[in-house]
Amino acid sequence: MIVSMTGFGKSEGTFEKKKYSIEIRSVNSRFCEISFKYPRYLAGKDFELKEVVRKKITRGKLNINLNIEGENNSIPGLNIDEEQIKEYYLLLKKINGIINSDSEIKLEHILSFSNLFTGDVNDDVKEPEFRFICGLLNKALDDLIKMKIKEGDSLKKDILDRIKFIDKESAVIAKMSKQKLSSERERISEKVGSIVSDKKILDENRLEIEIILLAEKIDITEEVIRLKSHTKYFYEYAKSDELAGRRLNFLIQEINREINTIASKSLDAGISQKASVLKEELEKIREQLQNVE
Repeated sequence: MIVSMTGFGKSEGTFEKKKYSIEIRSVNSRFCEISFKYPRYLAGKDFELKEVVRKKITRGKLNINLNIEGENNSIPGLNIDEEQIKEYYLLLKKINGIINSDSEIKLEHILSFSNLFTGDVNDDVKEPEFRFICGLLNKALDDLIKMKIKEGDSLKKDILDRIKFIDKESAVIAKMSKQKLSSERERISEKVGSIVSDKKILDENRLEIEIILLAEKIDITEEVIRLKSHTKYFYEYAKSDELAGRRLNFLIQEINREINTIASKSLDAGISQKASVLKEELEKIREQLQNVE
């Protein structure tokens, strides 16, 4: 199954008069990288939230934004110590008097005292609310997956068309190779015959063995058979229900190995040229697979 790593998913919902929205953006990555942005009071649930994602996504870099809006746009899980604010304000005024300063006491002076803001990031998330958030996250993930599958279908068509071309051309190369073996054998015999003028010193049996050995060295039948086997498995994995990105990348490496061997063993310019074209197609497939989960 070919599924793209690129996509966007979104979900929205309301819980206890607060509006929740989740947006997920996914791009390419070799691993599963999850980055969450949420209110502070959910920090204690970071691991559980990421586990929800990992159950549905295996590869890709995901940026997930969870936004919560209350009736009065308050920030959940954050409290203000009003008495301390008053005390700090009076303290700053007193300092101004000590140093005979007319400087205005501004809001940023008060905000510099971080202990004015309190909140327990672990206990403020009630279980019903967290279950609601997990459900909303699953909906956003399902929306993301729909887009990933749709884009994956486009990738699959392009990739399998190129694999089909490689399969077809490898059969042509195999046919060309068989024809070349026969003509190459005759050419070598004629060449040796023209060099060795005295037929008495020519060992016909030895010559036959050497020609056979040379023919085996340039024979690409095994490589073509393995290449066809790899493309067959490529088709099967691409059309299976399994997320096949890693397997397909491995098969591309094996296909590339066989094509390289075919190019190096062949003495025919036509076969070498076709092998170069196959390598170009293979490189295009490799680029496409970088976006497959």
